[in-house]
Amino acid sequence: MGTARPHPAGGIPPLLASIIIPVKDDARIFACLDSLRASFERLIDHEIIVVDNGSLPEFQAQLRTREPGLRVLDEPRPGAYAARNTALQQARGDVILFTDADCLVRDGWVEQAMRAFDETGAGIIQGFSGSTAGTPVARTIQFRYQAQYRRLWPGDGIECDTRNLAVRRTVFERIRFNDRIRRTGDTEFGLLAEQAGFRVAYWPAMRVDHAHETSLATFVAKQVCHGWGAQRIMREHPNVDWHGGHLKLVARVSRRSAAIPGQPLAGRLLARCSVGSARLLQRLLPRLPLRVAVVALGVLDKSAALSGHLMYEGGSPEPLVSDLLGEQHPRD
Repeated sequence: MGTARPHPAGGIPPLLASIIIPVKDDARIFACLDSLRASFERLIDHEIIVVDNGSLPEFQAQLRTREPGLRVLDEPRPGAYAARNTALQQARGDVILFTDADCLVRDGWVEQAMRAFDETGAGIIQGFSGSTAGTPVARTIQFRYQAQYRRLWPGDGIECDTRNLAVRRTVFERIRFNDRIRRTGDTEFGLLAEQAGFRVAYWPAMRVDHAHETSLATFVAKQVCHGWGAQRIMREHPNVDWHGGHLKLVARVSRRSAAIPGQPLAGRLLARCSVGSARLLQRLLPRLPLRVAVVALGVLDKSAALSGHLMYEGGSPEPLVSDLLGEQHPRD
């Protein structure tokens, strides 16, 4: 990777890697930390930074009690991107790696990131995420997730997902995460980084396993939020170049259809229908072949994202999963 750059603050020697994990009231962080330690027991020159993002006092105490000596920062502003930006202000790594509290890191995770930087010359490396569970819901979501990666080769361009991401510090000297929003900040970061001249490269050997939602309704509600977030990016940054063919098409169409009245109401109705249909699909899952379930979830995924696109209005508040579900989501 060449010579490490000094930390901007100066005076403190840089490290090879900083690993940043935001968390809010999620006990799965302890398994995540165990997997991290096991995955790079040969890597000495690193640090792990956990950012508590407004957890209840009981969880905060548990985090500090179970993980003595762990570097824990506090960021009470809601949103994982605010938490990540807070950690970036103090991270010393020449490379910054991100994962989530509900992920388990595979062996050689950091080493694969370093190899990817060397072989691709990219400024940002996007890894592959597997699944930690084999339930019908998890299998269906994972199969749907994998579909977008089947035609990709190592080094191909892709949108960013902080579930499994590595970034050279030089990128953060130019751009940070948008911490005004709750979702799609990683997508926006990657697109703007590419616009600034950096490259995002896919590296499937850099792997984590993710604990998928146990509820298809929650998964679909999040897709509504992602659709809203994608439309926001399209309106605020009309010149970014999307990777997915359907997103390129949506960006072109949305520029022409933005003035059509009634879209937000249609979006809200479609979102309600998508979430309700996801609840029905989950009840049917035990009796459906996997491929049929995946096709059905794919339809709901697309309709949910479309509803989010339609719901977007300039200056309107970002939708919350809790509001879409009609019940409190624990990490909203």
